[in-house]
Amino acid sequence: MGVPYSRRVVVLLAALALLLAGCGGRATSGAGGSGVLDPGGTFRYVFVQNPSTFDPHKSANPWDMIFFRLVYDQLIMEDEQGDLVPQLATSWEFVDGDTALVLTLRDDVTFIDGTPFDAAAVKANIERAMTLEGSTQKGALARVAGVDVVDAHTARINLSGPGGNLPALLSGTTGSMISPAAFDNPDLDQNPVGSGMARLAEYVPGQVTRYDRNPDYWDPGAAKAAHYEIFVQTSAPTRLTMLQTGQAELTYLDPSQAEQAAAAGLNTAPSKSLSIMSLYMNTGKPPFDDIRVRQAMQHAVDRGAIVEGLFFGIGEPVAQYMPPDYWAYNPDVTPDDPAHRYDPERARQLLAEAGHPGGVDFEMLVPSLDDHRAVAEALVPMLAEAGLRASTRVVESPTTGVTFYGREEGNAFPGMGAPFQDPTTVYQASLPGQYANPWNTSSPEFQQAWMDALAGSSRESRLEAMHRMVEEEKKILKSFPLHAHVPPSAWTDRAVFPEGYRPAYAPTFRGVGVTGDSR
Repeated sequence: MGVPYSRRVVVLLAALALLLAGCGGRATSGAGGSGVLDPGGTFRYVFVQNPSTFDPHKSANPWDMIFFRLVYDQLIMEDEQGDLVPQLATSWEFVDGDTALVLTLRDDVTFIDGTPFDAAAVKANIERAMTLEGSTQKGALARVAGVDVVDAHTARINLSGPGGNLPALLSGTTGSMISPAAFDNPDLDQNPVGSGMARLAEYVPGQVTRYDRNPDYWDPGAAKAAHYEIFVQTSAPTRLTMLQTGQAELTYLDPSQAEQAAAAGLNTAPSKSLSIMSLYMNTGKPPFDDIRVRQAMQHAVDRGAIVEGLFFGIGEPVAQYMPPDYWAYNPDVTPDDPAHRYDPERARQLLAEAGHPGGVDFEMLVPSLDDHRAVAEALVPMLAEAGLRASTRVVESPTTGVTFYGREEGNAFPGMGAPFQDPTTVYQASLPGQYANPWNTSSPEFQQAWMDALAGSSRESRLEAMHRMVEEEKKILKSFPLHAHVPPSAWTDRAVFPEGYRPAYAPTFRGVGVTGDSR
């Protein structure tokens, strides 16, 4: 038997880490230099975008969690191993036949405006997320019937349907707790009022957000630095230069820069990542309203060539929206399967069966990020070989969703999936009535499998339905994955990470600090 995908990707990452270490960079986390942790220092990270908002109930961008986790606590936290562990909730339990989730809460937490955190605050937050006009969290809480305050530090979330994904959702945007006294603040979207380990000190759109340690935080060891700064820089070469010139401690790079960074004496390793690069298709108009054309598109793409040629072998071809080492990955749905694999001849046959023996012409939107442009440039000749002739139009990355789903412009686009708390979240896009599915392309079988995947209070009890959900989605194929994206993270010797920390594509800063020679 061959090595399972989940094992292979772990071996790949480990081997790459060792390779980079041999090139001069250290792949292990921790203080890179000999300096002592500076509790008054500033830790600086470079990312590619601002937060879309500081109001979690209005956030439609999962990358916002990079910023939220500094200023807001979540009810539950995901640790470095991907397990759910206590944060504001010290424990949680499904009760009464999984019809309710009971949370036991910390009794020593205060929001930065002085409002106490308690069960009433949990109830207020969930009710606001369910009812606020323009709330992006209504779908996530669709099976919540209401919240009871059992006592000051016990909240009961009653369910109207299966809610096995709820603990995971409460570790992300859905579980980010805002001070109820700040709900009506007109500037909440730019002035967060949470109970997090830091407070927002300055927000310069398009440039930087700056944070100061919260001196009254319930976990005084969480913020190892006095200040945190997140800079916006879309250019990967510039991000690397910022590390080399001492302007930042951590960023992520394009895979082509990993050896350069290591040779420059920086620490580097593959990022912890759940991101999947995919190709999305407009199923509401020709030619992709015919599933045979969508199937042809999938067969026309050489995923392995993209990983090897564009990303220097860093990553893994996939046929589902989860990386191979993720707990819900379905080992029966692989890019080597005849139904999903690279097969340009089969692509041409499918186009002919769909009434397009001479091929089709279509417009592919290209988000204006370096890696998306590179993928698009590789896709165009691949698709043309099978008779799928793409003209390209570059669009601003933050507006891609509005352009494609809102205005329904273009026929297809390559896009990077954001981090997710539960697999049902990313697969929700194939349900009817979703923003990312204005054409309501779905199937009864998928909808049932998706709902079944919510049932159960443990990962093990949900796994069979989760695998069926993955299989049924392949029969819809309104989009298809290309590869699991694990860009290299790079950091300087001034960065200090907690034991077991692995820099992520969407990093957290809990326990992260700098040595005394920062600045």
